[in-house]
Amino acid sequence: MRRTNAWCAEWTENTALLCPLPVVTVATMTCMSSPHLHRGSVQPLIASAFLAVALLASGCSTLDVPRADNYPATDQKKARAVHHWDVLADDVAARIAGKISDWPAGEHPIHVSVASESSFNQGFRKLLIVRLLDRGVVLSTNPAAVELAVEAQLVQHEAAVQNRVVTPWTRLAAGIAVARDWAVHSPGTASGIAGGLALGLAMDAAQLSTNGTAAGGPTRTEVLITTALKSGDRYLAGSADVYYIERDDVVLYQAPLPSAPLAPVKTWKVVTP
Repeated sequence: MRRTNAWCAEWTENTALLCPLPVVTVATMTCMSSPHLHRGSVQPLIASAFLAVALLASGCSTLDVPRADNYPATDQKKARAVHHWDVLADDVAARIAGKISDWPAGEHPIHVSVASESSFNQGFRKLLIVRLLDRGVVLSTNPAAVELAVEAQLVQHEAAVQNRVVTPWTRLAAGIAVARDWAVHSPGTASGIAGGLALGLAMDAAQLSTNGTAAGGPTRTEVLITTALKSGDRYLAGSADVYYIERDDVVLYQAPLPSAPLAPVKTWKVVTP
């Protein structure tokens, strides 16, 4: 016990040398470097906890630049089917119908236009027209004084960032602790299966919490879908919605490439001598 206390004191006196290192790394080094660590010993773990607190209190956690903090957890839908376009069209139609509910009936027909001939724009325009008609909105087949313009903007994030928990070292330490306890206490078959199932359930729950329920989880490709109700040089109403999409679905939101011009056809007339 005296040797363990002396070892902990020696580490505490030399904390200045460890300031450049992350606290979790130092704590891990403390546990791994103990020459007296054995199955039943917990003194090194307690010492490492006190050491981590001491490092934080001594100012080793100061930074040269502001740290990066996350936004509070939110949800974002993922568009993976035409049905999802229809759900959005119905929602937009409800919002537009609510905005013009005070207009005289049939006095200002609306023309629905799209910014490009992409597959999404064409499909969404058709769905939106149907949903607007379902709500009694008068529409025009030709350009009119009131226009509902639809536009989809692709956003491709180049940085390879994925959702992950912010305490990977803690998760690693927890996993090591489970493995160690398993080895020390020699569980039976039934308890081993239960422990494995519990660990798997915990990992699945963590992944579900960070990635959401949509297949594939968050992607680095998104689409911003906006509608603008306007007349002349005035905006009357609008909507904006953001969806995750799979990278392979980008082509649905892009205008088709112009077709190559046909090669000129030459004709020859055969003349008999």
